[in-house]
Amino acid sequence: MDFVIEEKDTTATYSVVVVSGRLNGASAPEFKHRIKQIVEAGKSRLILEMGGIVFIDSSGLSALISGLKCAREAGGFFRLADLRDQPASVIKLMMLDRVFDIYADVNAAKP
Repeated sequence: MDFVIEEKDTTATYSVVVVSGRLNGASAPEFKHRIKQIVEAGKSRLILEMGGIVFIDSSGLSALISGLKCAREAGGFFRLADLRDQPASVIKLMMLDRVFDIYADVNAAKP
């Protein structure tokens, strides 16, 4: 499955970024680059819809942390929504559920 990242919905108060595929060492650089572009375009309040992420590894976790840092440094937020079993388990195992704001779905994550 190819990795895909795209902006789905942008309003005055937030942007939804949809990701799907595998967030791993091969796709993490693309993820970081795209999030940085979005934030530099003035959209620092991000909701990451992760329902399409079927696998995440340590490189993917690092990319998520990078996105969180980028958004926060720009005065925004970086919320995770709609996590599947494997990504949710890895995030919880690494205790990153204490770092990220995690929501059941995009509607719950909206400000």
